[in-house]
Amino acid sequence: MKKNISTHIISRLDLQSFVSVLARELNGSELNTVLLDVFNKRVQQETASTLLNKYARNKLVKPFETDVIKLKENELSCYKLLASKGFEPIELSPVAQLGTSSVVATVDQKKVLTALRNTEVQADPTNAIALHYAWLKKKRVLGKTTRNYSNISRILRTQAFSNPHFTPHFSVLCLVSCGRDTGSFNFEREELLKQISISSQICKEVFGIQQLYFEIIPGKGYDSLSPMITDLPDSLAISVVEPDNSNNYYYGFRIKMKIVLDDVVYEIGDGGLLDWTQQLLANKKERMMTMGIGFQILHQLTAK
Repeated sequence: MKKNISTHIISRLDLQSFVSVLARELNGSELNTVLLDVFNKRVQQETASTLLNKYARNKLVKPFETDVIKLKENELSCYKLLASKGFEPIELSPVAQLGTSSVVATVDQKKVLTALRNTEVQADPTNAIALHYAWLKKKRVLGKTTRNYSNISRILRTQAFSNPHFTPHFSVLCLVSCGRDTGSFNFEREELLKQISISSQICKEVFGIQQLYFEIIPGKGYDSLSPMITDLPDSLAISVVEPDNSNNYYYGFRIKMKIVLDDVVYEIGDGGLLDWTQQLLANKKERMMTMGIGFQILHQLTAK
């Protein structure tokens, strides 16, 4: 629908050639200069009254109502636990390089809040960390050892949510493991075990959740007998479910983390193997695994 509305506006105002010039013929600096001037002129038309009225209608800008002290205490507890297990905390910028979410992943850029100065509002820390790792790798400041990163960020998505409890901006906890293929699926098995183990600890030790389990979903060309997902400890409550051959986001396998509270099951985490660092570094030997945990949802469910 939004695409049709955009097409209608462009057609009605006869802006086809103008849009093409902006998109294809101006370099980044020139486009930024033009848009800065446009928004500067638009803002000059605003008054304190119109500003307040627009704030009232804008769902993207309202604060999240919560016990902020408890939320930050949980963040600190998680970071301390993650750091003790070798997951380096990384504090990301509130904005990412334009295209971070959509160029190497399958996210529609329209679901991301695109900004000026060649940036976009942070929409997924895993993408930003992949870009940071690739940049460091390109600079040759990283060795051959696997790097484990952790981040808790408040991110923003512009798509409409059907669930009334979902807010446009929310906190997520991300685990990212980046390294090189060492053969025999060693990276995949070792990092899967690390990420599942630390995710379990976070739920149990920080949020007091005792009932949880993981589902491993093989991707195209893999099944429950694949060497990369066998020999995992039974103590981690892992089950391998039917392969998902339609998924184009993860490859090899996908991980789902679920918790049980008062006999209700909540899907609280999602992750898996990604090829983003392979694309960024043009190297098929690169490996990347992520886990994203709904930190804000965990906080809300256990804030009693």
